[in-house]
Amino acid sequence: MFDHIVITAANEAQARGYRAQTKNRPEVKVISDPGGKRVGSLGATVNLLRRLKLSGKVLVCHSGGDARRTPGYAAMGKAFVPMKDGRSMFEHIVETMSSLPLPEKGGVLITSGDVLLDFDYAATDFSRPGVTGVAYPDGPFQAQRHGVYKTASGASSKTGLMDVSGFLQKPKVETGRHLIDTGIMFIDWATAEKMKTLPIAGDIYEEFPKMLLEGFAPFSVNVVKSCTFFHIGSSRELLEQLGDGGTYVDCVGCELELKGGNVVTNIPRGRFKKLSLAENECFTCIPVGKNDWYDLKYKLDDNFKTDGLWEKHALADKMPKVDYSRLLKMRNLKTDGIVTVSAPVRIDFAGGWSDTPPICNVEGGAVLNVAVKLDGKRPIEVVVKPRRDKFVKVVSKDLGKRRILKSAAEIADHSDPHDWCALVKSALTVTGFKFGERGIDIIISADLPKGSGMGTSSILGAATIAALLGRSDPDEVASLTLELEREMCTGGGWQDQYGGLLGGVKLLTSKPGKVQNVTVKKVEIPKPVAEEISERSLLYFTGQKRMARNILRKVLAFYESNPHDFAKILVRSLKADADNCAKALEKGDLKVFARSVNNYWRDKKLLDPGSTNERVDEIIERIAQWTDAVTLTGAGGGGFMYILAKSKADARKIKKELERNKPSKYSRFYSFEIDNEGLMVRK
Repeated sequence: MFDHIVITAANEAQARGYRAQTKNRPEVKVISDPGGKRVGSLGATVNLLRRLKLSGKVLVCHSGGDARRTPGYAAMGKAFVPMKDGRSMFEHIVETMSSLPLPEKGGVLITSGDVLLDFDYAATDFSRPGVTGVAYPDGPFQAQRHGVYKTASGASSKTGLMDVSGFLQKPKVETGRHLIDTGIMFIDWATAEKMKTLPIAGDIYEEFPKMLLEGFAPFSVNVVKSCTFFHIGSSRELLEQLGDGGTYVDCVGCELELKGGNVVTNIPRGRFKKLSLAENECFTCIPVGKNDWYDLKYKLDDNFKTDGLWEKHALADKMPKVDYSRLLKMRNLKTDGIVTVSAPVRIDFAGGWSDTPPICNVEGGAVLNVAVKLDGKRPIEVVVKPRRDKFVKVVSKDLGKRRILKSAAEIADHSDPHDWCALVKSALTVTGFKFGERGIDIIISADLPKGSGMGTSSILGAATIAALLGRSDPDEVASLTLELEREMCTGGGWQDQYGGLLGGVKLLTSKPGKVQNVTVKKVEIPKPVAEEISERSLLYFTGQKRMARNILRKVLAFYESNPHDFAKILVRSLKADADNCAKALEKGDLKVFARSVNNYWRDKKLLDPGSTNERVDEIIERIAQWTDAVTLTGAGGGGFMYILAKSKADARKIKKELERNKPSKYSRFYSFEIDNEGLMVRK
């Protein structure tokens, strides 16, 4: 997380636009080149270091270009192009750069506002004094287009942190492997202070490396194994990387007739009734001043940078006059009809599997679970908003995917659980959505690892149903979620959706019967006991991902065969542990609470040995000496692990042990807290 984020702009007009687009992020500062003249990325860096009082960890995102080769977003700036998940490129840049292990004392991290980089962030080291870059080995084609590092070792096959011996810009090489500059540059505060004395001019990737090699400051480079670039350098790249079905359409308020190869952006409602474009024709509207619009039609491969079109359309005069309040109002459109749903996830303390048909139909169910936030936020969010056409667009923010459903048949095809859209299509089905009556965008987000065992899929399904209905009656939404899981052929019980629908710690019970009416009893924990549990509790992602439905099938098969009545005995034990667990919490008896959680983990393994595996057993064994209770939060096989340490000090020992030697690169601790509100609907 950064203490300050700075976006640089070429002039004050462009800076106004960037400020308008980041007004809800107080940590973001926008600063323009002085005097309305471009001073280069080194000059812009020196300028902001002189003008702003900065400290801690600072991200500088250089964004002073005109975006001439992507005229559809020239008014907004390339950093604010919306990606497939609906968030801007800038938001993705901040998120990815936050993954770099910067030193606690901080410094200035430089990156570009039009490139997304994907590499092994954890493999980097910025602890050396001076300036540290990031590079990766590649062939001559990339070397001819980028900066190239030379290292003291002279090798291009080694990885790690090395001294820089040379830096070339776009060398004319034809063979060999070369260390390609990613554009990332970290500057420690001592060097940043020294930079304030430099002239406000020059390029940070040309003049500055020369200064460093001449002794201005120590110069190092992290060489990582590989790196991928996401860069939208032209309208064609925009279409190819973000388009759908041969066209790219964003924020358009009229009917369209498109022949293919079209990029259409920012057309206000009412300006056209219908817009028809030939193959490879593109269109955008630019709000100039308080009342005017400039309609810009262009070809997909028009350059605007070298072919004179920028000058022909007098865009250098129009861009400073862009009315960003009108532009953003158009992009926000009307908020009428927008429904936003957020929800916590759940930790299952005891009783899971007793809530699953047909077990609960025969035995009745009893589950104790708690709704929780992770890392201070609710992981589940669904937004439903109206469209102008009759289609359904589905966007997954966490997967970075989107799909437009153009027929009722597409919505009805939802039985493949590996189809990332299946959950939304099933939610549309069970809520009675009639294709063709209205168009909607559905944006879903589950900000935690897949196969987590936190009830994610069911709670996301419940949140999607609540967003489509525009209401959150727990019994109605929970019942429809069961239908959703049947439509998806995944199966499942009722505890997950109730776990996210209702806040706090609760004992959920049902009686035998075809119809499951769930009774909810809130569990009130004495404050001193709650504080002690908080100090001793840990939530750890094992790094093991699994699909719960595979375990579910084995459990139900075991229950149906019921050898020696053993399965039914285990189910009764599951229910008893849930009840004992709830009573223990109310009485403040943490010994009984721990015993009940451990019994639950034992019974889950007896119902299906696949509830655990060697990796999970190894983790539990490593921390056993400091642990009072442990269980996986879901069906088993992996996902999240709940740990109750013997003491606060033992909790610290467990963290130290598992952080020292991680079972997998995905394993990590999550902070968590009880969410007392449950699922919330905002209109």
